[in-house]
Amino acid sequence: MTAVTPSGEPDATPDAPIGQQDNTQLRRPYQELTAPEKIERWEHLVPGTGERILKLIEHDFEQQEREHQQWCRNQVHQRRMDMANLLLRAVGIIVGSGCLAGYLWIAKHFVDHGAAVPAAGMLSGGVAAIAAVLHANNRKS
Repeated sequence: MTAVTPSGEPDATPDAPIGQQDNTQLRRPYQELTAPEKIERWEHLVPGTGERILKLIEHDFEQQEREHQQWCRNQVHQRRMDMANLLLRAVGIIVGSGCLAGYLWIAKHFVDHGAAVPAAGMLSGGVAAIAAVLHANNRKS
């Protein structure tokens, strides 16, 4: 099915046969601005059409500008989130290393004072706990 524009030219619609459709791009009101004669014909057929077309074009450009501004804000937010993630991972490594060093220092203290059995139990339990934490963190990510 082919519609006729005010200029009398056939216009391809979705129901048109395959050869009459131009499917390379989406049709937008601002994609091809019409000549003044065509706008006058549209105005003659439907009063106020030219103004509505210009409002649609302005609205579409404003929408594109808002989307671009939102995209820019999203990029800034993503950079901040990446920096926070990096900082938290670094703090986690530092705190974890400090805890491990303290844990080993306490075990050495036990061994130095002749309490090897409690030190062995503490080291075994600690190694199991650290392995469980590492395994759980690896499963999350």
